[in-house]
Amino acid sequence: MNVFAIISAIIVAMGTGYSIYSVYRHKNKLANTSGVMISMVIAVITGLLTGSIIGILSGEIFLVVGVSMIIGFVVGFLAGHPVGILAILMGSISGLMGGIIGSILGAFIQFINPTILLGILLGFYILIIGFVIMYIFVESNNKLSLDTQELSPFAIIAGGVVLVSLFLFMYSSDMVEIPGQSKATQTETQQAATTPEVAKTEVDVTKASKPLVKMKVTTQGYTPNVIRVKKGVPVELEINNPLDSSNCISTFMIPDFNINNVNLKTGTTKLTFTPDKSGEYTFSCGMQMFKGTIIVE
Repeated sequence: MNVFAIISAIIVAMGTGYSIYSVYRHKNKLANTSGVMISMVIAVITGLLTGSIIGILSGEIFLVVGVSMIIGFVVGFLAGHPVGILAILMGSISGLMGGIIGSILGAFIQFINPTILLGILLGFYILIIGFVIMYIFVESNNKLSLDTQELSPFAIIAGGVVLVSLFLFMYSSDMVEIPGQSKATQTETQQAATTPEVAKTEVDVTKASKPLVKMKVTTQGYTPNVIRVKKGVPVELEINNPLDSSNCISTFMIPDFNINNVNLKTGTTKLTFTPDKSGEYTFSCGMQMFKGTIIVE
């Protein structure tokens, strides 16, 4: 997933960069109204994709929203700058809104087959940015024209039907997990609601020179779920996960020690963190239904 997200980010950077470059290059031939609309489209679609990508890769909503808003604002400002103050205002606002929506969307779909959904968003981005670049060239070249009436409405409807049919096919074949329909999610929710609180199982590695904590993932949570460690001493976690890695509990995080949304694949995963501050800190699954405590002494 990380590789595809990076590739998507590169495509977005290239597409947005070239479209803004085209606006600067042909600014004298673009009408003011056209320039305003172009800056808005570039900003909102870039903010949407950028926010989605960052949201998928990071589980920190506050950080993702902030970064996405800044990127969307900057893109909108740059896209509108060659046209005028109105284009800057409309582009910047559109970029802010696109960044906010994209970041929330990305944080939401990171647990719901993000590769396919990001691929769909990327496809729309390529299509829209392609139309933007085409429009800029048509507007700046008197020898070219773009008559949308030549496009058959039946062809457009047929294309929409094909896309909807493809998505429904993926849904029916369980390639896409829809919120509320995932059996794994339903099972975990039921277990969290009906299973009594799991007994605390504690391990103390404060006296070990090279602390190693062997943890196991179960349908009821993590064992051990209380870990005592010494401040400043690196701790290695050896987490054995016999469950399906698509389960929520297979997403592990300790946000206070920079471990965020680590996918625990079936088998053994090794993680290392350094407790650099005293106190009690929480580790949990991706949806924070199953939790444990790290006590730093």
